[in-house]
Amino acid sequence: MKIAVLIARILLGLIFIVFSLNFFFHFIPMPQPVMSDKAQAFSGGLYGSGYFFQYMKVIEFLSGVAILFNRYTAFFLLILFPVSVNIFLFHSLLAPAGIPLALVIILLHLFLGIAYRKYYASIFTAQPVL
Repeated sequence: MKIAVLIARILLGLIFIVFSLNFFFHFIPMPQPVMSDKAQAFSGGLYGSGYFFQYMKVIEFLSGVAILFNRYTAFFLLILFPVSVNIFLFHSLLAPAGIPLALVIILLHLFLGIAYRKYYASIFTAQPVL
């Protein structure tokens, strides 16, 4: 199990590091896939905000580095979970060309979430006592 967690952690960390750096430095040529009108409207709105993608990619990079080097991994998995869910939902509902990578991301994230579940136990306390 430790080897599987290590491999999943390295893969997920590298995915977020590489694609966040690619956003800023464009070292992987990625042609724009054919997207539906809804997908274009969604992406256009996020790009049009002027800050959202830059902010998200910095968070992805920092979280990916922390996950890769196993520092505060449970915390950064929690931070990245909404990003992974949105990547998966965007590609499954609006732009199906990217579903293979989105599926890999969500499966790795879920696997790691299960592997690190003991660190989340206190979050699900119904009535915390101070």
